[in-house]
Amino acid sequence: MSSRDDLIASFFASMPTRVAEATELWLGVEQGRVQNIQILRRVLHTVKGEAHMLELVTCGDLAELAESVVDALRKAGNKPTKLTGDALLGSFEGMGMVSAESADDDQRLLDPLKAQLRAAIAELEAVAAASPASPPLEELQAPVEPNPVPERELPVLRAEEVRPLVHELRRLYGEQTVFHERLREMQRMLRALIGELDVRLSQQSLVERITKTLGYGAEIDRGLSAVRAGWSGSDFAVGLTLDELERCVHKASVVSTDRLLNQVVRVGRSTARTLNKDVELAVSGDAILDAAIERRLEQALLHLVRNAIDHGVESPEARRARGKPERARIEVTISHTNGSVTARVADDGGGVDVERLRQVLIGRGKSVEGLKNEDLLPYLFEQGVTTTTEVTAISGRGVGLDVVAREVAAAGGQVRIESTRELGTRVILNLPTTLKGEIAVPISVGQQQYAVPARAVYSVLRLEEIEQTSSGDYLRLATDSGQQLVRLYSLAALLGSSTGPKVGEAALVLFHASGLFAVSVEGYDNPRPITVQRAEEMPFASALVRGASPTPDGGVLLLLDVDALHASTRGTVGPSRTRQERALIVEDAPVARELLCGILRSLGLSVREAMDGREGLAMAQEEPPDLLLTDIEMPYMDGIQMVTALRDLPAFARLPVIVLSTAATELNRQRLEQLGVVAVLAKQRFDEAELKQLVEKCLAMRA
Repeated sequence: MSSRDDLIASFFASMPTRVAEATELWLGVEQGRVQNIQILRRVLHTVKGEAHMLELVTCGDLAELAESVVDALRKAGNKPTKLTGDALLGSFEGMGMVSAESADDDQRLLDPLKAQLRAAIAELEAVAAASPASPPLEELQAPVEPNPVPERELPVLRAEEVRPLVHELRRLYGEQTVFHERLREMQRMLRALIGELDVRLSQQSLVERITKTLGYGAEIDRGLSAVRAGWSGSDFAVGLTLDELERCVHKASVVSTDRLLNQVVRVGRSTARTLNKDVELAVSGDAILDAAIERRLEQALLHLVRNAIDHGVESPEARRARGKPERARIEVTISHTNGSVTARVADDGGGVDVERLRQVLIGRGKSVEGLKNEDLLPYLFEQGVTTTTEVTAISGRGVGLDVVAREVAAAGGQVRIESTRELGTRVILNLPTTLKGEIAVPISVGQQQYAVPARAVYSVLRLEEIEQTSSGDYLRLATDSGQQLVRLYSLAALLGSSTGPKVGEAALVLFHASGLFAVSVEGYDNPRPITVQRAEEMPFASALVRGASPTPDGGVLLLLDVDALHASTRGTVGPSRTRQERALIVEDAPVARELLCGILRSLGLSVREAMDGREGLAMAQEEPPDLLLTDIEMPYMDGIQMVTALRDLPAFARLPVIVLSTAATELNRQRLEQLGVVAVLAKQRFDEAELKQLVEKCLAMRA
């Protein structure tokens, strides 16, 4: 790969960070931080210069126009209009969408953004012309004080912090080997002492032997006490060191959600502009969470905001007819506790059309005729369910809320929805703050130990009375709104036994999207942190088990999936299942990658994304996929090189591969056929139906 190619690859690899930085700077300007304007101009000027040097005309022109907007804003007295913000945020998103492969397509896509930037420049120039006087441009571009906005420190695992902790653990390990030696010595002395006490001796002789060996017994007792005291101190030191090591690792792996919320604002305003809707997007709150959780949460929130703007809020005309303010409002809030993060997306739109949803579900073969409206809402998170009949770039493929559910479930979280006709919809996401860690409530059923996520537990109580009705068992629960009857099930029965709930057992009242429900268990323990092994890594498969965690006594806790438990109460989930099939998409063009992810997720696959061949190779080896969909021309390592490297590994010799590229030349086709790919598709003649058929063919090959 040439040096220029490396530079272009580096340019595009850095673009997401620059887009996020520019977004954060501009949103700060809208909140009154005028000093951000000059820093933003510097960022845009750098992007413009690099793009033009690399002959990336589309991106360079877009950055140059955005820079001109900032200059016009300075001349207009740093007083932005709504058009100014929308145009700049749109340009940032456009720069993030530009790819090296499809410049012509990008140009057509970005023409409306450029027109909006020019309109913003004209508007600001008119404001400047109407002002009494404007300072010269040289003064406007004067350097500002260095670092007026503190940069956020990126998470990093610092060797100088970790190395002493590792040395201390090694020292303590050596110390405990000494304790082992002393214990073996005490054991040898004890055996010798027992050997002296021969029960075949006469009573007199036995008394004499005991008298002679009392000193040895006292010595053994003193030795064991010393070992116990030393070991206790060593264990305490190990615990402190491990706590400190965990703190270092946690600090290096967590991020704040403020960048995520800025991305939500940018995407939300861009979507509203695309759909020609007037929307006020209000974001608030903050949380510190694992970077992997943040990536899951970002995808879920972006889908929810797009969906709220597209489906949730009405057009200005419809809102006016209903007596609402023409400007719709969407609120995104994030809150944080020690073990979980909660995100809420609420709109003041028309709510879910539940009767339309009911008809859609009936058409899909669901028996929902007698269900209450609130019981229908969770079906919105099922694959392929949509109430719209129009397919657009934003919606209509049925891949919106099901993606949200999968992203949240993959992070070990839960999602629920509330909606009132004419008043709006609220979606609540609850996720752990770390991907592997989990605060869980241990429970017991028979000889097996289980656990449920603590964030899913509303309360735990002792069953003193069970109200039996024709529709099943209930318990009466005191809530903030008064007495409530909650459906009660036996966890043992859900796991395959014929046992029902019994008075005297414990009951866990659990959250679910459709409301509270309870399960009876034989016993429970206090919540505690556990380390979870994911279900797909376990040697068995169960629809009700989301993961497993080892216990100190050598046993195992099976972490139950609360959503699957609830589905089991309805008889919609069997006792076992195979894991969700996985796909890996390797594509450096963000727009193409998002489109392909949506298509594959609509088929029920769990999808991971890589931006180039080198990253794709590493991700495939880390978590082997059932299907690989890749481009050819990518930075660092192209698709042919990646597939060749995978075929050299025995585990990937029969991995189904589909190639989708603008470089589907005859020579490339021949090389890929020799590598055993299923098909080579040209992006210029992309057919979604054809791709879906090929994907289903590939999955059938793996069955």
